[in-house]
Amino acid sequence: MARAAPRVAARYTVKILVDGATALDEDLARLLEAVAATGSLSRAARSVGLPYSRAWDMVARAERALGQPLLVRSRGGSRRGGATLTSLGEEIVETYRAARRRLERLLGPLEAPRLPQPEAQLVVAHSSDPVMEAVLQRLRDRGVAVDAACMGSGLALAALSLGEADAACMHLYDPSSGSYNRPFLERSWVEDPRLLGGYERQLVAALAPGLEDRIRSLGDALAAAEKGELVVATRNRGSGTQLMLERLLPRWPPPRTVGPAYTHEEAARLVASGRAQLALVVRAAAERYGLPYIHVAWERYECYAPRARLDAAKPLMEALGSGWLRRLLASHPGYRPLGGSREA
Repeated sequence: MARAAPRVAARYTVKILVDGATALDEDLARLLEAVAATGSLSRAARSVGLPYSRAWDMVARAERALGQPLLVRSRGGSRRGGATLTSLGEEIVETYRAARRRLERLLGPLEAPRLPQPEAQLVVAHSSDPVMEAVLQRLRDRGVAVDAACMGSGLALAALSLGEADAACMHLYDPSSGSYNRPFLERSWVEDPRLLGGYERQLVAALAPGLEDRIRSLGDALAAAEKGELVVATRNRGSGTQLMLERLLPRWPPPRTVGPAYTHEEAARLVASGRAQLALVVRAAAERYGLPYIHVAWERYECYAPRARLDAAKPLMEALGSGWLRRLLASHPGYRPLGGSREA
C-alpha cells in the first residue's frame, strides 16, 4: 500500500528580545497575556493548556535570565488575589500583541497552538526535597494527577495563600518562637490551615573535600565565609534554606558567592565541582556527592492545606501517614519521622 505524501507546512512564531539579547518565546508571551486577562497564574496556565508547574517554571526561568520580576503576587479584589504583570511584563505582552498583528496583516489569522491538559486532581507547591519528590512520584504511580511546582518554601506558602495550590510543603524556621511553619501560616492568608503530615530532615553545611581538616565546626565555616575564605553556594530567594543561610550569616552577602542553586542537589553539585566550598544542603545530598559536612539543624518539613482543600489533598495526607513513607525515611540518611528533636 502506497504511503500518503507527507504534508509540509510552515509555522510562524514570535520571539521577544529584551535588551537585544535575551529571547523570550511565544509560549511565555501568551502565558503573560493570559495572566493579564485572568489575574491568576494557575487560571492562565489552564487557559493556554499548560500545567501550573510548567507555567511557574517558565516565568521563574525568564525572571532569572532577566534579573527582574514579570509577575506581582497579591491578594484582594473580586478574584481573592493572584498575579498581575509588572511594567516589564506588560511591555512584553504589548510587544507580542503588536508583532502578532503585523504577522496577521501579512499572513491572515494565526492560530495559537493549545495543548489540551487534563485538570490536575492535586496541585502541590513545595520546597526542594528528595523525599518529597519520591512521595509525589508515588502518587502519580498510583494514578493521582499531580501537578507539582518546586518553588521554595516562601513561594509555596504564597501559592497556598493565593489559592494557586491545594497543598504547600515547607520548612520555614521562626527564630522568635523556635518553631517551624506555624508562625508563618498564622501570618498568612491561608484559611484554617491543616497539617497533612511531614518528617524531619537533617540540614548540614557541606564542605569541599579536604576542608574538614581545618574547619571543624559550624562556627569555623561561617567565620571563614565572612572573611571571604570560602565561596558560598546561595539558594533561590525566598527558599527556607536561603533564609536559614542569611540568618547564620547576618553580614549578607558574604564576600564570595556563587548561585543561586534551586535544589539541594544543585547546591551540593556546586561544591563537588569546585565552584563553591560551602553550601547548606540536606545530609542526603552531601552524602550523595561524598562531601564532608557539619550538622546545622533538624528541620521540620511539613505539608499543609486549607480545610476547604482537604478533599483534594487527601492522597498526599495518606501518603505522608503511610508505612511506606516510614520505610522510605529509614532508607535515606538524615531523615526521620516527625516527633524527634526540634532544635534549630
